Amino acid sequence: MKIELKNIHFSEQLSEETNAFSANVYIEGIKVGEASNRGRGSSTVCRADNERGGKLIAEAEVYCSSLPSEKFSLGGGQHELKIDLGQYLDNLLDKYLQEKENQKFQKKLEKAVERGIVAGIPGKSFDVWEFTQPIGILLQHPKGSYMIKRAIGENILPELTGGKIIMNTNIPQKLLEEAGLKKNQYSEVSSSEALNKKNKLRRKGPRL
Repeated sequence: MKIELKNIHFSEQLSEETNAFSANVYIEGIKVGEASNRGRGSSTVCRADNERGGKLIAEAEVYCSSLPSEKFSLGGGQHELKIDLGQYLDNLLDKYLQEKENQKFQKKLEKAVERGIVAGIPGKSFDVWEFTQPIGILLQHPKGSYMIKRAIGENILPELTGGKIIMNTNIPQKLLEEAGLKKNQYSEVSSSEALNKKNKLRRKGPRL
């Protein structure tokens, strides 16, 4: 059964014990009602728009109750959480919020890799070693590759611990390998064609 949340309105400020939100609920492509949670620890509720929506919500309740329980660890023990429609909708919201966070992270990362060498844990956090010029300009300078390799070897490589990697995809793989990096220490580098597009200058910068 296809169950969806649309037009989601989430309030971080009102979220105390649970996520405070409201959203339209769609079942098999049909808008059936609205789901909401006040953020104070109560379960998410789903209110039907009409009789047809009520019937589809009832069917969705039966469907969700047939799903396997979710297993999780807490306090050193293993526990199970039985799925109902409210929990299913909570899971959809969690997925939506995680995707939003991933998008925000990716936008920050895309800007950061233009400024310098980015090292961190994918999807979580990163630090930037900035140069006086963007990476795209630096790579065109006769000494640019040397400067990047030296920065990686002397300053960044020792910091690549605990799952950290270099996250730039706008630096040639050959250069990264020459700097002493192993394949598990950098992100997959773009193809030459895509790399040239990423490093294409929108304006000329001053020479180093």
